[in-house]
Amino acid sequence: MRVVQLMKDHASKCEANLRSLKDSAASSSSSSSSSSSSSSKQAMRLSNSNTVGFKAAAAKNERQRSLSGSSCS
Repeated sequence: MRVVQLMKDHASKCEANLRSLKDSAASSSSSSSSSSSSSSKQAMRLSNSNTVGFKAAAAKNERQRSLSGSSCS
């Protein structure tokens, strides 16, 4: 359970960073559309990679729990 909580804490910190990147990209769109587009793409890639990583870690944790629960003692 502690691992899951740590993962959630990390994910929320990453989400805050992503919001900051997206806000920054949105505010710079008036100055340069090409750099804003690049920043937006970077933020989306980071967001997607964090989501995929979080889901993979959660699935791994679930598999470990199910395996440890089915052990014969």
